[in-house]
Amino acid sequence: MNVFLIGALVLTLVATLCVVWPLFVRKSYSTSRDDRLQENIALYREHERELQRSHEAGDIDAAQLEKLTLELKANLLADQQVHTARYQSGGKALLAVMALAVCLGSVWLYFAQGASGDVAFTQLQRKVLEDNFTAMQAGERPDAAKTRELVDRLQERVKVQPDNAQYWYLLGNYASQLGEYPLAIEGYRKVYELAPNEPGSASELAQALFLGADNQITEEVAFLTDKALQVDPDDTTALGLAGIRAFGAQDYANAVRYWQSAADLTPPGASGRRALLAGVERARAELEKGGAAQSEASADASWQLPVTVTLADDLAIPDGATLFVFVRQHQGSPMPLAVYRTPARQLPLSVTLDESMAMTTADRLYNAGALELVARLSNSGQAMPQSGDMEGRVGPLDAEDLAGELNVEIDTVRP
Repeated sequence: MNVFLIGALVLTLVATLCVVWPLFVRKSYSTSRDDRLQENIALYREHERELQRSHEAGDIDAAQLEKLTLELKANLLADQQVHTARYQSGGKALLAVMALAVCLGSVWLYFAQGASGDVAFTQLQRKVLEDNFTAMQAGERPDAAKTRELVDRLQERVKVQPDNAQYWYLLGNYASQLGEYPLAIEGYRKVYELAPNEPGSASELAQALFLGADNQITEEVAFLTDKALQVDPDDTTALGLAGIRAFGAQDYANAVRYWQSAADLTPPGASGRRALLAGVERARAELEKGGAAQSEASADASWQLPVTVTLADDLAIPDGATLFVFVRQHQGSPMPLAVYRTPARQLPLSVTLDESMAMTTADRLYNAGALELVARLSNSGQAMPQSGDMEGRVGPLDAEDLAGELNVEIDTVRP
């Protein structure tokens, strides 16, 4: 039971007490009032008898008897009225205190656990957006200090609502605008953890990681890009990153395809669309420049790479692990040039990497220069390395001299 429910329950009990309390007090008071009345009547009658005896003894005359009797009745009535007024004023005071407690408790509960923080942030965000729009209309740059204020407020809100994906997304977005990529990565990573299959969650994280790594396509960026395109093939952010990856691998045809698709999905006149189209033209120029030589090499190229994978004696295959065997550029792009994937049941294992497993053209393998052979036991079943995965590597290898079988031993556990 959270604080809000406990507070609501307490306020409900107090409100109920305000209604029920007078019923119990009135019952108690009724008994007390009757007892007091009987005592006063008994005392009144005793005094009345004393006055009567004094009159009979000749101590007072008839006029004095009548006057004193009236005073005695007046005293009896006055005493009863004072007692009644005391009860009524006490009950009203108690009800007033209870009503005040309910009001103050409600106000505290609203500001402590209600939506006041959300309302305040929404108002601040609206004001910042309006100010930024006004600045851009005047040809000025938006005030970064106001965006900084939004980031600070969002950091407070995610502490109160750690599962609010919208707040984490906005934190990533505004932190990216400020160039604070570690904070942006934190925000987008939380969004991805909360909603990994939501369109945009993987691509936004991939872009933040790309920018935070000085525009480098890391293994995680590549994995998230592929994940984003699986969820939404029209994700323009992921298409842009996929084009960058293809261009970096000199796969200019796919670079054109990805960037053109992203440009077609981007509104005309947008600065992002102009950048995408410029990339398309550059990739086409590179494609035309090396197209003939690449086609000739691809037609003649055919390769096979026999590999034997072994496991160090002090390690054991984890239950449910997946084996990845791949070759990539040594100290270059982390993207595999060819990859083999299978459930890890028994080692040693012999496999042959060939063109059917290639993630690029055959000539790209031969022209890659130095290569690195990697074997990885993945606990998660994902290609992206994680803590606890086991690896073995061989390299650098000469891409032009891959004759004979290669051996790779899995002997390292990733920290």
